[in-house]
Amino acid sequence: MRLHRFFLPFSSTDNSLIITDQEIVNQIKNVLRLKAGDEILIFNSEEERKGKIEEIAKNAIRIILKEEVINLREPKIKVKLFCSLLKKDNFELVVQKATEVGVKEIYPIISKRTVKFDFKKERMDKIIKEASEQSMRISLPILHQTISFQEALKESSQNQLNVFCDLSSPLFSEILKEKLISKKIDSLGVFIGPEGGWSEEEIHLAKDNNFLMVKLSDLVFRSETAAIIAVYLFSHLLANND
Repeated sequence: MRLHRFFLPFSSTDNSLIITDQEIVNQIKNVLRLKAGDEILIFNSEEERKGKIEEIAKNAIRIILKEEVINLREPKIKVKLFCSLLKKDNFELVVQKATEVGVKEIYPIISKRTVKFDFKKERMDKIIKEASEQSMRISLPILHQTISFQEALKESSQNQLNVFCDLSSPLFSEILKEKLISKKIDSLGVFIGPEGGWSEEEIHLAKDNNFLMVKLSDLVFRSETAAIIAVYLFSHLLANND
């Protein structure tokens, strides 16, 4: 039976843990209806361990920490997603699904055609935590503060490779065969534009910075769809071609 997982801070030397986060306490007691003696999984971005519920009180739960669980699910390639802020709840969808498919860091960016300029950090952090728990990841992606396109270019300079997704560029599958399959890529940045697409100036700047220009498909994806697909392709499919 699959054990329920929770992201909680603990030290590798801890033998027990008292959960006081009321949201988690409520989930264990009233939603999942777990009892003393039941096992759960606890992870903290560095390790994952089994835990046995020893006592359930009114506002706290005591856990006995047991053996470490080896978690090898994290993608080999560390993908940093540079995605323009999107309208409505679409950026929340990007954050949730990109977390599920393995993104390492997320940079919300403001490009020339971006129409939304802020987001609720606390809500996004909660989405990341829950998506990491659900997808069996051991680490939580880092969500950065919003930056401009120019700042994103500077930030991306430390990446081994940067991929710029744009419909006017060569098809991803062709680029993979010709330029990527023979390279050993450990980390890369993926740039996804806003609903209105990149401006000509941004495309030229990406080329000037030696970005790899690709389109993901001959089909036209929405920005949120492109972001999720791109993270999966470059964190999993590319790793399989090492």
